[in-house]
Amino acid sequence: MEAQGNTQLQDTGKLVALAGKLKDLPLEDVLRQVYTQLLAENEYKRDRIEELIERLKKLEQQVQLEQKEKAELAHSLKAEERKQDGTKQLVNKLLEDIRRYQNDIEWYKRTYEKRSFLGVLREKFRGKMK
Repeated sequence: MEAQGNTQLQDTGKLVALAGKLKDLPLEDVLRQVYTQLLAENEYKRDRIEELIERLKKLEQQVQLEQKEKAELAHSLKAEERKQDGTKQLVNKLLEDIRRYQNDIEWYKRTYEKRSFLGVLREKFRGKMK
């Protein structure tokens, strides 16, 4: 690219150098040189545009891939969040079950371990009488 830019500058320099000798050259030669210069500049610009278009296409593809990856990661994140919420609910339920079982165990301890033997017998007879 730089070589083409330098060539373009050199060709422009030729035209400037020729400007002083325009009176000596026939009009056709001057027009031919200008036309040649314009064609070379046009070719350079066309090549540069094609390079930029290719670069733009590659960048667009990269952006599309990154957007697709971002969407997949967002979907994955939502699935993990739902899974985590389910796990939290399960853990909370299990903790509640443990608390309830601990209360039951404490009740059995108070009822059957700390109460007197006569109190237990009295309650059993009351239960049978009802």
